[in-house]
Amino acid sequence: MKTALVVLGMHRSGTSSVAGALTLLGAAAPRTLMAPAADNPRGFWESHVVMVLNDALLAEAGSSWSDWRRLPRMPDPAAARDRIVQTMAGEFGDAETVVLKDPRMCRMFPAWRDALGQAGYRPLIVTPLRSPSEVAASLQARNPISREQGLRLWLRHVLDAEAASRGLPRHFMRWASFMTDWRAEVALINARLGTALAPAAGDDGAGIDAFLTPDLHRQRDEAPAPALVARAWSVLGDLARHGEHPDLHAALDVLRHAFDQAEELFADAP
Repeated sequence: MKTALVVLGMHRSGTSSVAGALTLLGAAAPRTLMAPAADNPRGFWESHVVMVLNDALLAEAGSSWSDWRRLPRMPDPAAARDRIVQTMAGEFGDAETVVLKDPRMCRMFPAWRDALGQAGYRPLIVTPLRSPSEVAASLQARNPISREQGLRLWLRHVLDAEAASRGLPRHFMRWASFMTDWRAEVALINARLGTALAPAAGDDGAGIDAFLTPDLHRQRDEAPAPALVARAWSVLGDLARHGEHPDLHAALDVLRHAFDQAEELFADAP
């Protein structure tokens, strides 16, 4: 069975730098890479075709990438599976280990999880975690999104992604830690996921060092976040430090339930 390294993280959380580094460590990138842009000058390292598919699946679910609410419904499972299987074949061909990344997958991963197995892939999850205040600031810099909406989006994406990927081999990591010492984080990925990621012979990681420069960490915002957001950030940090534990899963379930209940009070919020 082939391997899909699924970079499952919120928008503006360092997913592009992580996906790029995994590609430099030998995993195959998609064939239709999105072009670099002003907000991501070194590339997004994600498939334009996958992004378009996820936008379509979100629309069928009655949602969009910038909607923080629970999904009203899921797309038809069989139809979604067929499209995902076809997309994986077109984007990655026969490559044995691939990097699959699109922040929209945080919301659509239930459909992808099933379909990846049908497509012949074993999914391994790598989730970069970035401070919710920094994510909100980065979204504000790129989109006409308020800090409050950015925090709601962060909370919905990370809680959905964690719940949908539970039970799979996965590695959560603070993005700031990855940027500071990617070698240590890759060693943890290898240990937790059973991979053997390593720089090309003779490179010693110099290519990744040149790619992961400090200027990628543009927004730095440590403003206090609301209690629900701060608690989720803390529990996910424990998951990154200590690995899987039923108590941490239970705590995240409680937070997700509380957020779902709060949604009813803010149905008019963008």
